[in-house]
Amino acid sequence: MAEIFEFPPLQMPFVGIDEWRRDVTEHFVPLDVHPLGDGPFRARASRVDVGEVSVFRIEHSASIVARTPALVSRGATDLIKVSLQLSGEELIEQDGRVALLHAGDLAIYDTSRPYSLRFDGDTSLVVLTFPHGYLDIPREELAAVTATAFPLESLLGRVVNPFLVGLAQSLGELPAEHGQRLARTGLDLLMTLIHTQLKEGVRRDPRRQLLHEVLGTIDRLLGDPELSPTQIAAAHFISTRHLHAVFAEHDVTVAGWIRERRLEHIRRDLADAQLAEVPIARIAARWGLVNPAHFSRLFRATFGQSPTEYRTATAHEPAAGSGFEPAAEALEPARSAAISLR
Repeated sequence: MAEIFEFPPLQMPFVGIDEWRRDVTEHFVPLDVHPLGDGPFRARASRVDVGEVSVFRIEHSASIVARTPALVSRGATDLIKVSLQLSGEELIEQDGRVALLHAGDLAIYDTSRPYSLRFDGDTSLVVLTFPHGYLDIPREELAAVTATAFPLESLLGRVVNPFLVGLAQSLGELPAEHGQRLARTGLDLLMTLIHTQLKEGVRRDPRRQLLHEVLGTIDRLLGDPELSPTQIAAAHFISTRHLHAVFAEHDVTVAGWIRERRLEHIRRDLADAQLAEVPIARIAARWGLVNPAHFSRLFRATFGQSPTEYRTATAHEPAAGSGFEPAAEALEPARSAAISLR
């Protein structure tokens, strides 16, 4: 499997610590970066965007990267990050756990809460970023698997990790619609890893098990415009009061979760190049929002743009931001599907 991780070196020049600090804050979230060792710090990275999924290749010297409580408090962020180590080692700490990644391993972390990354030597890695909504699980559940190593040697790791590496190698060369489909497949594979890891804790907690079963029911029935807490509770042979109590533990209402999931699915479909000719109202109705005016108001209130504006933006924004350069020949194929995460 070693040949899977044989990337050619990035072609752009290295930058020093001051420029690197500016770049990581611009392209990710505000971060503290502290070089380790006595030698000069150097770093470089490439970036390709497909929809709201960004894929970075990064090479840098030994350092500590921290998302401190003070930086988190400066502004909310919806970004989830996945580190996949290509060479060297990475130590990730979040939510009371520490994961040590070797070449081929990956871990997930959440930029809405503090975390730290430590690299004791030169390192090369792939980082994927995307909105939390793509994962279809509450943040509190995701917190149970952040900073958990998913090794290349594990049963699922032998499938998922090389796929993500291949995605990073090829994404920029693919037509937009194919890149979007493969990026979605990569996120689906990540969800498989997450749910497999969560199952152990869920089996020990009947209340969490009920939550996951209910979430599955909601996902299956999202297209039903009449979907209601009463219907969901009946499907699980519990009272609506019990159902509301389960969701209240995660600071969300049943109706709010249904609305959020519908809007998230609609947002993904609007960014899908293969659905560019499908009327917006039909996409909304597919996910249970059959009143176009009501849907449009909800979408604008949630995402700050009308559905039409959002679809146009995802089709025409540049694929690479300033600072991090696109990998060689990567920019043009991904351009038509890109949207900035900032």
